[in-house]
Amino acid sequence: MKQMKFLLVALMTVLMGMSVTSCLKGDDNNTVTMTVPVKYNYTSFLMGDGVTKLVPNSELGVLSGTMYIISCQYDRSQVTNNTTSIPVTLIGNPVCIDPKSGESLTSQKIEPTNPLYTLDKQRSNLDYFDKNTIVLTMSYWVKVTGSTVEESEVNKHSFSLYYDPEEIKEGDTRLTLHISHRINDTDKVDRNNWTYAYRAYSISNALYQFKEKSGKLPQYIILKAETNTSEDKLKTENGETSAEYEYPFKE
Repeated sequence: MKQMKFLLVALMTVLMGMSVTSCLKGDDNNTVTMTVPVKYNYTSFLMGDGVTKLVPNSELGVLSGTMYIISCQYDRSQVTNNTTSIPVTLIGNPVCIDPKSGESLTSQKIEPTNPLYTLDKQRSNLDYFDKNTIVLTMSYWVKVTGSTVEESEVNKHSFSLYYDPEEIKEGDTRLTLHISHRINDTDKVDRNNWTYAYRAYSISNALYQFKEKSGKLPQYIILKAETNTSEDKLKTENGETSAEYEYPFKE
């Protein structure tokens, strides 16, 4: 099956195990390459610690989003334990990962119209930008025109995130988040290739409710979604799958 590489090849490689991926070009070379989720900060990008800034050495221009994924290089010889501003060279354009309208976390159940491809950790991922923000890599079925996925096709897909406060009980250690993949398309379309979507979601409301009801922050986050690796149709039974990720933040 052909895998459509919709975004930068560098992003594809990194995001499947994304927190920070770096590689050194030989023992005597100080150049480090990494791909990371960041927050747009006008002339720079802010990392998840809320302090460290990545400052591009070229003009950024005006970006309209908040959360981005960037691939960049920096000189490790210029970085110390006290460094809060790191000059970087961008590799490709920043990719906005803000939720679209209607995709942000809600406590209302949202029924999917179509499955994700899989939640298998080889083709999907959950990473943390900070304690309140998760970055999801999601694989899903798409229509291919020629050898590309057109923007008009991508815009038909949405990925909503929801949780059920009533599921949370005292003493629980796992917070469950549901991904609902929906397609807004009245035409009958064959979607027989798959690609990736990336989103940064604030889960602060779910964490607040979890702590109020269970008495503490979760130890794990469970992602659930309807998936199907065979075709772009919801299964009539046993279609929901899940993946578990440790929540590393403490009180």
